[in-house]
Amino acid sequence: MRMRRSVLLALGLAGMMVSAACGGGGSGTSGGARDSGGTVTLDWEMWAGSEDEKAQLDHLAALVTRKHPTIKVNLRTAPFNDYFTKLQTEFAAGKQPCVVSMQSLRLGAYADLLEPLDGKTDTQGFAPAALETLKLGGKQLALPYDLASMLLYYNKDAFAEAGVAEPKNGWTVADFEQAAKKLSTGGKAGFGMSFADLHSLSLMLSYNGAQPVTPDVRLQFDSAPMVDALTWYAGLAASKAALVPASSSDVGWGETQFVNGNAMMAVDGSWNIGSAVKDATFAVGFAPLPAGSGGSKTYLAASGFGVAKGCPYPQEAAKAVSVLAGPDAQAYLAGQGRSFPSRTDQQATYEEFLVKQDPRNAEAVRGAIASLKEGLAGGVPLFTTKNWDSVGKLMAQYLIQVYTGDQSPKSALGTIQQQSARGQ
Repeated sequence: MRMRRSVLLALGLAGMMVSAACGGGGSGTSGGARDSGGTVTLDWEMWAGSEDEKAQLDHLAALVTRKHPTIKVNLRTAPFNDYFTKLQTEFAAGKQPCVVSMQSLRLGAYADLLEPLDGKTDTQGFAPAALETLKLGGKQLALPYDLASMLLYYNKDAFAEAGVAEPKNGWTVADFEQAAKKLSTGGKAGFGMSFADLHSLSLMLSYNGAQPVTPDVRLQFDSAPMVDALTWYAGLAASKAALVPASSSDVGWGETQFVNGNAMMAVDGSWNIGSAVKDATFAVGFAPLPAGSGGSKTYLAASGFGVAKGCPYPQEAAKAVSVLAGPDAQAYLAGQGRSFPSRTDQQATYEEFLVKQDPRNAEAVRGAIASLKEGLAGGVPLFTTKNWDSVGKLMAQYLIQVYTGDQSPKSALGTIQQQSARGQ
C-alpha cells in the first residue's frame, strides 16, 4: 500500500473545525467549470507525499479524460498530514473540490458534506467489505480504491529459537498469551503494545468482540465489554509479556519496536507488509489476529473518492469517481505498489509487485496476503465519530496510564467516554 505508519494513525478533525466545515459546504459554485466547448474541468483533492505519488495521480486523472473526453480533472494535492486540515478549511470557505479523496476513519466528520453515490456509480467488482467501510447511514458516500486489515506480525527467528509454534489460522488468544510470555526474555518482550485506534482496538475486538462505537456511531468506551477487553490487554504488560509505550506521543510504538527487534510480535496494518519485510533484520511472519471466543476479528479501513455537495457538475464528478476507483486505475496503482486494491480482480497484481520487489521473501509476502484475506473474512469497518481526533488524543493520554498500572481500565474508559461524548 506504500502508506507510511502515520497515515492511518493521524486521526479525525477537531470538532470545532468540523462544525465550521459543515456550515460552509453548500455554495454550489466551487470545484468545477465548463468551457465554451462544453468540456467540464473538475477539481480533485488528494494527498501526495512525493513527486512519484503525484505522477501516479496524474496518470489516474488522465484515465478519466481518456474514457470521458469532455471531462478533465484538475489535481490539487497536499501532504497527508496537512490534507484534512486543508480540506475542512476549503469546505468552510465554500471552495471545496468536486472530487474528494476520503479515508474511512474520517468519514463520520464528512458524511453530511458528501453526495450519496447510490444509483450513480457501478459498485460491481468491489470487495463487499471495502464498500462497507465507506458507507454510513446506509448510503455509499465514496468508492474505495484500497482496503486494509490488521495483522499479527511476528519474528519467525525468535519463535524458532524459543521452540514456540508459529501463529497460524485458528491460533487463539491463549496461544498468543503463552507465546508472548515465553518470548519475553533477555530484555526483549513478546509483544509491543499500542494505543493507536486500529492497532489496539482490533486486538480487543478479536479478544471479546468489544467495540468502542455503537452501530449508530455513538461512543461506548465505558461499556462492560470494553472494560473487560482493556483489562486483558493491559494485563499483558502487568505479566511482563509486553512492552509499554514510552510516552503518549509514541503512537507507533508497537510496530516500531517489532521492526527494531525489541518486540517479537506486534499488531500492524496490512499497508506495512512490504516495509516490514524489507526493514527487519530477521525473518518476518504474518498471521490473522489471535481468535477470542468469537473467532479472529479485525477492524478494516479503506480510502476512496466521493463527490462534494455543492459541486456544480455532480453527474460528471460521479463519472470521474467511477474511473478513479475503476479496474484500470486500481490495476495501475497495485502495479506501482501503492495499495492493496479494493477490487478483487486486481488484488493479485499487488501481491506480484511485493514479490518482485523482494523475491527472497516471496513466501513471507504470500503468507501476508493470505492472512490479509483471512482477516477480511472476519473484519468490520471502524466507524468513528466527528470528534475522533479528540478521542484519539484521550486514548493516548489515559490508556498509557492503564498500561503502567496508574489507573484502572474502568476509570480510564469512563473518563474518555465522559470527555468525548459531548463532541461526538
